[in-house]
Amino acid sequence: MVKINVINLYKKIIENYWNNKSFVLFKKPYEKKIYFFSQEEKSKKENNFFLIVSFNRNYTIRIYTKKIYSINIENPKKMDNFIFPLQNSGSSLLIYSKKYKNLIENAIETIKKNRDFEKVVLSRCIKIPFQNFYLKKTFQKLIYSYPNAFVTLWYDFNYGFWIGASPELLVKCNEKKLKTVALAGTIWGNHRWTKKEVEEHNIVIKYFVNFFKKFSGNLCVEKTRILNIGHLHHLETPISFSFLEKPNYFKILDEISPTPSICGFPKNNSLDYIRKYEGYQRNFYTGYFGPVYDGGSRIELYLNLRCAKIKMDKKEIVLYAGSGITKDSEANKEYAETENKFKNILSKFIFD
Repeated sequence: MVKINVINLYKKIIENYWNNKSFVLFKKPYEKKIYFFSQEEKSKKENNFFLIVSFNRNYTIRIYTKKIYSINIENPKKMDNFIFPLQNSGSSLLIYSKKYKNLIENAIETIKKNRDFEKVVLSRCIKIPFQNFYLKKTFQKLIYSYPNAFVTLWYDFNYGFWIGASPELLVKCNEKKLKTVALAGTIWGNHRWTKKEVEEHNIVIKYFVNFFKKFSGNLCVEKTRILNIGHLHHLETPISFSFLEKPNYFKILDEISPTPSICGFPKNNSLDYIRKYEGYQRNFYTGYFGPVYDGGSRIELYLNLRCAKIKMDKKEIVLYAGSGITKDSEANKEYAETENKFKNILSKFIFD
């Protein structure tokens, strides 16, 4: 780990961008430190890299780094002069989508008619035009607005800029121990938890419990708690598994993903439904990403949620959001959930 100051970090980011080299800035939940991985060489002999995998697994990026740079985060009060409120984040930007509303309604009816189909996560994207958008200031605001999220800004020549603040850990692996979370069920404002959110959440817990039954070791399912990310509230249950023998974590990753929190349950039914009816490519949204150390001895991966793709050439931002649909879903409420997820990230974007 190499400490770096803000000026030198900024120089490295600019250098990478102009040389078409991949890089990533990220902050782990509850940490007051920013990490920087820089694709300094074309050689892939380095043991440490940042892994980025798309939802359909068609695209994989590995940002191999020779050195891991870090910088301690300053007191948020010192950053106030660099943070400005979003000028144009009103509801007028969120154009009503009858197509998505119909998609939700049809999914609810399909699940009600099929006892073997419990949940499907359906998503959509919206496109926001801009004149001037400040990546650095937006990244700063996301860090201080969502200290319990995995905040990222990454760039790849083939896929452009992506930025986001994800609330959901996929896996954290070290030696013989794996940690994950069941994160499903969302409310906001004055809404109260209902049977729908609780049962949607329990589907994810059940999935993980059944998954680990085929391994030898000890399973621990902790008490469900509430995770607050801005004005959104999620049900979260930490789950850990201690293996008797250290497994191949990349193999486990292939088997465990995608989880019901981002596709549904059963997995094959929900994936088929998404491919057939969702109507667009998620790309890296609901994929996973995070640092991999020592060739895979330590892994910390998160789901790519509350994210946006920044198209600098087209002066356009693509935002993504989804909702978990079950037999108890209400179409209007599920639709409103995606609007609130859009606002959760868009409200922190800095425009001129």
